[in-house]
Amino acid sequence: MTGPDAEYPLEFDLNRSRSLRIRWADGVESEIPLAVLRRACPCATCRAEREAAEQNPLRVVPRMARPDDQVVVREAELAGSYALRIRWADGHDTGIYEFRMLRALAEQASADGSSGPG
Repeated sequence: MTGPDAEYPLEFDLNRSRSLRIRWADGVESEIPLAVLRRACPCATCRAEREAAEQNPLRVVPRMARPDDQVVVREAELAGSYALRIRWADGHDTGIYEFRMLRALAEQASADGSSGPG
């Protein structure tokens, strides 16, 4: 299966302190570490912080409130039929992760070797 339907998740398996596993419509299974998801938060505030850091690499920008091994999800829910909304234990809850973004993060994590088998 190719095209947009391939990027549609059939199943989510959330380990609230480790990773998000996704089974996609094309049969691919992915695992994204929570620290990767938190750093890639698509909300306007986090995007602005990343853009500011890119423009001035010497500027110190807080990426997250906790170290990678303490990133915890409080809750995750579908946002319509196109995204997943994640509420983090540190109170951050404005990021809406579109499915195509999750697929790209999963592929990048796999290429970087930062995901488990999948």
